[in-house]
Amino acid sequence: MRALTRLSVAAAASMAFAAPAAVYAAPLQERVVVASPDPRTRGAQPHGALSPSQPMHLVITLRLRHEDELERLIQNLYTPGSPDAGRFLTPAEFDAAFAPTEADVQAVVQGLRAYGLSAAQTADPMVLTVVGSARDVERAFGVREVTYEKGAATCYAPDGAATLPAPLAARVSAVVGLSSATVERHLVMAHAAPVGGGYTPTQIQRAYDYTPLYSHYMGRGQVIAVVTSGSVQLSDIQAFDRAFGLPNPVVRQRVIDGSYTSPDDETTLDCEWAHAIAPTASLAVYEAAQPDAQSFIDAFAQVAADDGAHVVTTSWGAPESETDSSTMQAEHQIFMQMAAQGQSVFAAAGDSGSSDGTSGTDVDYPSSDPYVTACGGTRLVLGAGGQRLQETAWSDTGGGVSSVYGEPWWQYGPGVPQTGYRQTCDVSLNADPATGYDFYYQGQWEMAGGTSFVAPMMAATFALIDQARALEGKAPVGLADVGIYAMARNTSYAPYAFHDITAGSNGAYSAGPGWDHPTGFGSIDAYYFLHGLD
Repeated sequence: MRALTRLSVAAAASMAFAAPAAVYAAPLQERVVVASPDPRTRGAQPHGALSPSQPMHLVITLRLRHEDELERLIQNLYTPGSPDAGRFLTPAEFDAAFAPTEADVQAVVQGLRAYGLSAAQTADPMVLTVVGSARDVERAFGVREVTYEKGAATCYAPDGAATLPAPLAARVSAVVGLSSATVERHLVMAHAAPVGGGYTPTQIQRAYDYTPLYSHYMGRGQVIAVVTSGSVQLSDIQAFDRAFGLPNPVVRQRVIDGSYTSPDDETTLDCEWAHAIAPTASLAVYEAAQPDAQSFIDAFAQVAADDGAHVVTTSWGAPESETDSSTMQAEHQIFMQMAAQGQSVFAAAGDSGSSDGTSGTDVDYPSSDPYVTACGGTRLVLGAGGQRLQETAWSDTGGGVSSVYGEPWWQYGPGVPQTGYRQTCDVSLNADPATGYDFYYQGQWEMAGGTSFVAPMMAATFALIDQARALEGKAPVGLADVGIYAMARNTSYAPYAFHDITAGSNGAYSAGPGWDHPTGFGSIDAYYFLHGLD
């Protein structure tokens, strides 16, 4: 079983923590690797040194305390009959038990200041934001920042592994931002179309059996967090609502690591279709000022620190093989915190088939993280009266075998391979752009497809479930895959809750009875799905 790379050595982790003054003076031979070379520079041509005065923005995550205990606690939180079942932590309780101590934070802050870098704590105690010049970054991390060219693209990245003095490295779990390579956005295959060119909320609500729920559950009192880059215009949501008879939602927008973001189609469709499924839920939109790993880490950390949304969705990601281990380690810690706090996280599984746009087979991150639900795609064909005629695996949906994450304790059931590795997808909805969705963006109607629609719709589905549970005095669902897989193992209930997709493929993997890589357990019947999880 291959686990996520730990970015220090055991000897450094076990040594006594030195005082900050000793950190500054640590000689070169006592430095420890804290970040591997960026995989996205493979095949790129070096083009010279980065200007020493180039400003740089890094994010550093500090080690959690008692991480093994945290993993055991999370499993107990989701095990029926356990004394801890459903007793989710508040951010304050999480910080007191597992976050780095203030002494650890200050040791790292002061140690970086010795190299001329400015480090400040974010809303989440385990995440530091660091700014400084390329010259100071090179001195601190023992690297040389080099510019690279790869096709028409240019970026900068260190010329080797980054290191820190051992007492500092012992406190650090990940360093992100040494490279300027950005997170790749999932492709939204959109084209201009008149209203009615794609599926409407009413059609999807009927096709997936949401309609009977709306007499009791529409998401009232729930908050859906949308983690994205770029903003949504309220006038677009309002036009979408007028066209389909939906109430206007409460929308709160927060820019992360900046003061402004421009409108974005991804953000817009995420908000409109989350709202279409949970019409009275509120939307909290966390807008990364730049589509880079640093801003997304800060956005996820802010969601965890706020703890105001029980469901979280993102449609941004990149192939595992092209995502550096530091980014995955940093976000993995935050996703663990969200699981401990009872927050459900949903991510698009990718829109480039089983290769995820690479030369082999790959899965999309962050949907491959064990604390995230991977949302795959189908091709749904409806009749003139709205009846379901056919549903098959969409040829471009993501899904496959993680090369980073081991098999989660909850991932077993009919058809699930037991290989020792995390498998995706988990669950699916319509995503084929040929059977796509209407959305309203910058004053005009568009039609689009992609798993970018599935993640916000599944998050909204769990907002309905959490509303139902709240009305009964129950805790929110939290880590959604635990319930999804448990329900799929219930052979008397699963046939009602899931539409088993048995035809189609995403390239390397074919759909079949039970679980499969392109669609997970299939698409859902929302009525039975909600009651089964509740």
